[in-house]
Amino acid sequence: MTSRKIRIDVLTLDSVQCPACGYMMESIAALPADVQDMIDYTEWSIKTKDGIARFMAMKGKVVPTICIEGDLVFPSRIPQYEELIEAMALRASDQAMAARLRELKDVGFQFDKLEENLRKAGSGLSTREK
Repeated sequence: MTSRKIRIDVLTLDSVQCPACGYMMESIAALPADVQDMIDYTEWSIKTKDGIARFMAMKGKVVPTICIEGDLVFPSRIPQYEELIEAMALRASDQAMAARLRELKDVGFQFDKLEENLRKAGSGLSTREK
C-alpha cells in the first residue's frame, strides 16, 4: 500500500456550534480504522484567518463542505458512508488503495470511536483565534 494518504479538508463554520458542520466532521471521524489509516483530514473553520484563507483557496461556496484531494465533493450535504468511500476511492493515489477502500464499503461508520476520532482530528480546536 502506498504511503501517500488521501487529503480531506472539511470547510466549516464551527463544528462545535453548527450542527451540520459537526455532522460533516463526524462523517469523517467515524470512518473505520482501516480507512482512517489512509486519510489525513483537517477542519477549516471560517471563523479563523487560516480557515477563511483555505475556504477562498479551495473556492468554497457553502459551509459545510467536504473536499477530497482539492475537489469540493460534498457541498452542504452530509454523505452516506458508501458514497464517501467511493469518492475517496476515485481520488486515491493508486489502484491498490482504491481497491482496498472499495473492499471496505460494507463496513460502515464506526460511531463507537467517534469521540476519540474527533479528538484526534482536533475537531473544534481550530474554530477560534488564539
